[in-house]
Amino acid sequence: MKTTIAILTDSSSSLYNINHHYQNIFMIDIPCFVNEEKFNNFATLGNTPFIKALKNNTAIPKTSQPSIGETVDMYQHIKSLGYTDIIYLPISRNLSGTYENAFVAKEMVSGVNIHIVDTMTTVSILLRMTLKAALFAEQGKSVNDIITYIEEMKKKWGYYLTVDSLSFLVKNGRLSNFKGLVGNFLKIKPLITFTQEGKLFSLENVRTYKKAISAVVNRTLSEAAEDAEIHISVVMENEYLEYAKSLILALRPKAKIMVFILPATIISHLGLEAIGVGYINHS
Repeated sequence: MKTTIAILTDSSSSLYNINHHYQNIFMIDIPCFVNEEKFNNFATLGNTPFIKALKNNTAIPKTSQPSIGETVDMYQHIKSLGYTDIIYLPISRNLSGTYENAFVAKEMVSGVNIHIVDTMTTVSILLRMTLKAALFAEQGKSVNDIITYIEEMKKKWGYYLTVDSLSFLVKNGRLSNFKGLVGNFLKIKPLITFTQEGKLFSLENVRTYKKAISAVVNRTLSEAAEDAEIHISVVMENEYLEYAKSLILALRPKAKIMVFILPATIISHLGLEAIGVGYINHS
C-alpha cells in the first residue's frame, strides 16, 4: 500500500493567516477565551473577532488545548481522506497540553499511523516547519526523512520578543522567571527569549518599547546566519513593524525578511502590543 502523508498542526502556528497551496496540511484550533466567550474557527474567521473582544474588555484572555474528542475527530477526518500517515506538529509541550492530548487521542484511533513530534516551538517557526514537512510529503519523502529534518530544524532557530505590557504574560504564568515581574512594576520593557526547550524566559529589562525592539533585533541578528530567514511577528501591521524592519536592514541590507501575523493563541499570552523577531538558519 502506498504511503500518503498528511501534516497536522495547530492554530498557534498561525497557518490560517497565510495563503498556501498545500492540500496535505490540516489545522486544529487551540481555543481562546475572553471571560466565558470562546473563540475558535480561526481558518474562517481569523483573528478579527478575538481582537475586537480584547479591545472591548479588560479581562485577561485564556487558552485551552484542543479536546481529546476534537483531536480524535481530526485524526478520523484525515484518515477518511485516504491518508495512511499523519505527522502531527503541535505547539511546544512546555506551553500547552496539546501535545499530551494528541497521544491520548492517538490511542482511540486505528487504521492510520500517527506520528507526534514535540516541536519545542510555535508561531512562525512552527509554521515554517509545517510548510517544509508538507513540501517533503508532496515530494514523496518518507515519514522518517521528514521527522529527521524537523528534528534538525529544531536546532537551527532562535526567537526574541518584547511586549509593551507584561500583564498578560505574568497573569497567565507564561514568563518563567521573576525578572519579568519586576519589569512590570517598574514600567520598563522586557527582552524575552523563546528558548530551545520551548519556554519563555526574560533576559533583561529595557526602558522604552523602541529600545526593547532594538534589543530584540540585535539579539536575533547576533545569532542568525547571513543567509537566514528573518521573521518579524506582529499582532497587526503598524509603525513598530516598520521600525523593526528598518533596524534589521540597517545592519543587514540583504536580509530576507518575512512578516507574520501572530495567532490568537499567542496574543492571549502576550497582549495586543507585542512584537517578535526570530530566525531559521539553513546552513
